[in-house]
Amino acid sequence: MPAAKKAEKAAVGYNQGKFYRRKRELTDDMLTEIQDSFDLFTSANESDDGPPKIDVEELVVVMRALGHEPDKLALKKLAQESDPENTGRLDFDGYLNIILNKLAERPSQGDLEKAFRLFDQGSKQHVDFNDLKRIAGQIGEVIDDEELMQMLREADSTGEGVVGQADFMKIVTSYGKHYDGEK
Repeated sequence: MPAAKKAEKAAVGYNQGKFYRRKRELTDDMLTEIQDSFDLFTSANESDDGPPKIDVEELVVVMRALGHEPDKLALKKLAQESDPENTGRLDFDGYLNIILNKLAERPSQGDLEKAFRLFDQGSKQHVDFNDLKRIAGQIGEVIDDEELMQMLREADSTGEGVVGQADFMKIVTSYGKHYDGEK
C-alpha cells in the first residue's frame, strides 16, 4: 500500500476515534438537543428511501442557530468529510460529527477577550464569585454557592479567590484541547 494511502487511512481512523470519544462525552440531554435540531431540518426532507438526512446546504442555517457564524469554506470541508460519497445529504452521525467539530473549535483571541469582558462586570480585570453567580442566573443554571466557590478555587492560580484573564483563557482553551485528546 502506498505511503499516502496509509497516511489517509490512519487519519480517517484517528478522526473516527475522536468522533466516538467526543460522542461518548455528551450527556443524554445534549445528545437529545442535537437530535432534536437534526429532526427539525429533516422533517421536510423525509422520504421512504432510508434513514432521515439533512441537506448540506442547510448547515449554514443550523450553525447560525447554534450561535456560530460559519466559515463557508471550512463548513464545506467538514461536510465533505462527513459525506464521503458526496450525496449532498448527511445522516445523523454525519451531522453530529460536524456539530461536535464546531463545538470543539478553539475560539479566537478576540472571542476569548470578549467572553472575559462579559464575565468581568465592571472591568475589574478578574472574575469573582458574584460574576459567576450572575452568569449562572443569566443562563438559567442553578448552581449552589459552594459549587461556585469550588469552581473559583480550581481556576484561581493566585490564591486570591478570583480568576484573572490568563487563568480564564487557560480554562476555556483547555476544554478544546481535551476534546482533541491533548492533555
